[in-house]
Amino acid sequence: MSRPSNFADVRHLLQTRFQQRPYAAAQLYVSRHGRPLLNTAVGEAQPGVPLTAESIMYWSCAAKPLLALAVGQLIDDGYLGFDDRVADHLPDFAAGGKGDITVEHILSHAGGFRFPAGPGPYREPFDDAVRRVLRMEGEAAWTPGEDQGYHQDTAWYVLAALVESLRGHDFTEVIHTEITKPLGMSSTWAAMTPEGYASAAPRLAVPTFVSPGGIRRWPYLISRAACGTKNPCYGGYGPMSDLGRLYEASLDATQGSGEFAVSARTLTDMVASPRGRSHDRTFKRDCDYGRGFMRDLSGHWGFGTRWSGSSFGTCGLVGHVCAGADPRTGVVIACAFGALTVDGEDTGQIMDYIYDLAAGSPI
Repeated sequence: MSRPSNFADVRHLLQTRFQQRPYAAAQLYVSRHGRPLLNTAVGEAQPGVPLTAESIMYWSCAAKPLLALAVGQLIDDGYLGFDDRVADHLPDFAAGGKGDITVEHILSHAGGFRFPAGPGPYREPFDDAVRRVLRMEGEAAWTPGEDQGYHQDTAWYVLAALVESLRGHDFTEVIHTEITKPLGMSSTWAAMTPEGYASAAPRLAVPTFVSPGGIRRWPYLISRAACGTKNPCYGGYGPMSDLGRLYEASLDATQGSGEFAVSARTLTDMVASPRGRSHDRTFKRDCDYGRGFMRDLSGHWGFGTRWSGSSFGTCGLVGHVCAGADPRTGVVIACAFGALTVDGEDTGQIMDYIYDLAAGSPI
């Protein structure tokens, strides 16, 4: 793969790669210190429908910070503290030896209740899933706050239950009214209303990713049923420019400027590391987490090698979404790479190219 010398070369590189992969597509947004540098798309959203910069992508796990920020608002408003025991707010959570797990443990993937025994998102009602997760057993030989391992599903049902219990509103409504709407993320949904789906449907892109068995396309994830599902684990829809806007605003907030969903103090705590790099028992490698965000992004899947230790963001496997911000350079990248790679290696290499171009751009 030859090194691109400008962003047009990046787009050409992706076009060349995707010529060999039908229905593959990528959408990219890049900025530095709030100045957009790239907002483009390559490939097809659906068979015969070009992907554009305004197409609505499935965010997968990259939507997790939206719910984390809703929890951060509870902390700002005095309903919660990072050190609060979850069971003090949701008594059923004390079942299975989980009584001492705190809000911080859950936000930083250190709770120790990773594997639900049930149908999971899209296959059972939200309230049923919450009841099941609250009562599940904690993992043996796990010290909350010391051990860590990525909690894909379970922790996020608990966080959603906290928001709904303490706010008295659907967590997806809280995300819309308190986070995405004030930030101007006008094409972002945690879950779509029927009216929202009717307006968004023509812009929806079918999520794709590559597994060892080949390219997989999941048209169900842009169906009316899926888009309307309350899924705190890996729902969320919007263009990469909206996701980039979230990280641009977060960078401003960490520097004490601009309006954001949470206070500068709470956001600083959320993007800080409670443990530093340590072994992840899910991914079987060392990495770092903040409280609701991944940290030190060069240690995470798909981000490449250029990010500083203070960088923060998230990634999602379905759609190969990687998004983050780096306070050291002011770089924000939000990309959905689709069916580009099996193991993240190609994604990481292209992210290195993009990061280098962005970090070298004039301020």
